Amino acid sequence: MENIYSEEQRTVKTVKARRETIDFLLSYSKSIKVVDYKKHKFEVTLN
Repeated sequence: MENIYSEEQRTVKTVKARRETIDFLLSYSKSIKVVDYKKHKFEVTLN
């Protein structure tokens, strides 16, 4: 196992996201609200 994690990764691929994907993720993150109730946290999506 230690051999797998200790090897250096030499190639890194850059990923380019489309503008539609970025807009979707931003609007989704703005619509999420976290509600604390006693010892629980609930994530609510506001549509």
